[in-house]
Amino acid sequence: MSETGGDGEIFPRRVRWMPLFVAPVFIVLIGLGAWQVDRLSWKEQLLTDIQVRLSEPAVKLSDFGSGDSVESWNYRRGTATGTLLHQKSVILLARTYKKHAGAHVLTPLILSDRKAILVNRGWVPQGYAAPGVLSEAPVAIKGIIRIPRNQGLFTPNNDPLSGQWYWIDLVALSLATGLDFFPVILEMALGSDPAALPIGGQTLVDFPNNHLQYAVTWFGLATVLMVSFGVYYGRYLRERRGRSGW
Repeated sequence: MSETGGDGEIFPRRVRWMPLFVAPVFIVLIGLGAWQVDRLSWKEQLLTDIQVRLSEPAVKLSDFGSGDSVESWNYRRGTATGTLLHQKSVILLARTYKKHAGAHVLTPLILSDRKAILVNRGWVPQGYAAPGVLSEAPVAIKGIIRIPRNQGLFTPNNDPLSGQWYWIDLVALSLATGLDFFPVILEMALGSDPAALPIGGQTLVDFPNNHLQYAVTWFGLATVLMVSFGVYYGRYLRERRGRSGW
C-alpha cells in the first residue's frame, strides 16, 4: 500500500490516525481556556472582596475573639497597641522590594491583655543590622491583618534552630519564642518616613490578573490547531482528486 493509499482508499494510514492526535489536544486546549475563564471570575471576585475589606473601618486586634472567623479578618485594616519584643524578632528571608534582595522583620507585639500578635514591620536589605537600643515603650501600630500564607511548592523549609525562616509558621514561631500568637499577623503600614528601615507597607493587594490573556491564548491555539487540521485535510483531498480524476 502506498503512502497515499491504494485504490478505493480515500485516506492513508497517516491521515486516518491524525484525528486521534488532534482531538485530544483540541479538548485539552479548550479545557485550559475554560479553566482560565473560571480563574478570571475567581480573581476578579477576590480583588473586589479585598478592596471592600480595605475600605471598611479599622478593627482592633484586641477585639479578636475565639468565635471570630479568621477569614473575615483577612485584609481588614487593623490597629494594635502594646509592647514590641525586639529581642524576640525573627528575620523572614528571601524577600524583595523594588527588585532589591532582602528580608522582612517579624516582631511579636504583646497586647495589654498579654496576648501576642506577630507584626511584620517591613523590608530590610541584606546585611541589615538592627539598632543596638530599641524602645520598649508601648506603641500603637496600624496595618493590614493577614492570614499567613502556607509554605509554597518551591519555598525552603524553615530551620528554627539556626534562625532561618522562609515562611510564617505560627506554630513553630510560637515554640521558638515561647509566645501564644493570634492566628493572624499584622503587616505594618508604611511609616511617615518611607525610607526608614524597616520599610512597611509590604502587603500585596494588587495581584496580577492575566487570566483573560491566558484564556485567549489557549482558545487561540485550539483555533489554530483546527484550522491547520482542516487546511491539511482539504489539501490532501484536492491532491487525491487530482490524482484519481474525481
